[in-house]
Amino acid sequence: MRAMNARIGFVGLGTMGIGMAKNFLKKGHPLVVWNRSAAPAKALEKEGARVAATPRELAAASDVVVTSLSTPEVVEAIATGPDGIFAGARPGLLWIDTSTIGSVATLRLGDAAKTRGVRYLEAPVTGSKNGARDGTLLVMAGGEREVFDDALPVLGAFASRSIYVGPLGTAAVMKLIGNTIISFMLEGLVEGAVLGERAGVSLDTILEIVQASGFSSPYWTFKGGAMLRRDFETHFSIDWLHKDQALALAEGAARRVPLPGLAAIHQVTGAVRALGFGAEDIAAQVKAVEAAAGAPAPRRG
Repeated sequence: MRAMNARIGFVGLGTMGIGMAKNFLKKGHPLVVWNRSAAPAKALEKEGARVAATPRELAAASDVVVTSLSTPEVVEAIATGPDGIFAGARPGLLWIDTSTIGSVATLRLGDAAKTRGVRYLEAPVTGSKNGARDGTLLVMAGGEREVFDDALPVLGAFASRSIYVGPLGTAAVMKLIGNTIISFMLEGLVEGAVLGERAGVSLDTILEIVQASGFSSPYWTFKGGAMLRRDFETHFSIDWLHKDQALALAEGAARRVPLPGLAAIHQVTGAVRALGFGAEDIAAQVKAVEAAAGAPAPRRG
């Protein structure tokens, strides 16, 4: 496979996938796409991509298939179904899955790929939809080192850095560790914001002081700024964070590692979903803490 003219198939044109796929077009790769809903694929067709009728057709026309999908069940169905990726894959096809699906599904898919002669790399990403758009995501990769090395030029189309974590399944756990840390940061920020509001300390002031301290982070400005503006446009939804928290809790349970803090925060993201804000950005978690403090956010509709 020559990276510069490798034929790319991209499956899953959601919040992250649409930006990632566009970067292949920008960098001159022949691109074929498939998505469960037609509109995003049609939009890319206008920019030069070809739309496949099925994942099977897409795989048959590709040297590399990249997937960006929502849940383990969706990834497995699109890979292994009768019109799935494996049905159209030739031996030697490189499959890069950027979805967050946990180690159990990753290992199962790795075994299935091997029996079909497909080279499989787990490559979950972080960096929000802005990073997907700008090609500056961070990739955490797991699988055979040789497969990772071969995939690096392809990963470079949408990522500014790719880090090899280890054997298959390790990157899945690393991504969940990262989202566990995000969960704690987010909950600390929203609890602090609501407490500050009740005590007469503005979120502007909280962010100024935090960013001048030893625990400053661009994350505080990114999500704190969104809360200040009441801007809950989705970069990473509450629904998907809640899903990832459940996957992390399952990884802990399988290894007898208690995760009591994450379990408590998982209940908070559940409360945000119960309020009807699951599709909004994770910054909307502030609404659940506001509601618990006696200032319920207005329901939609």
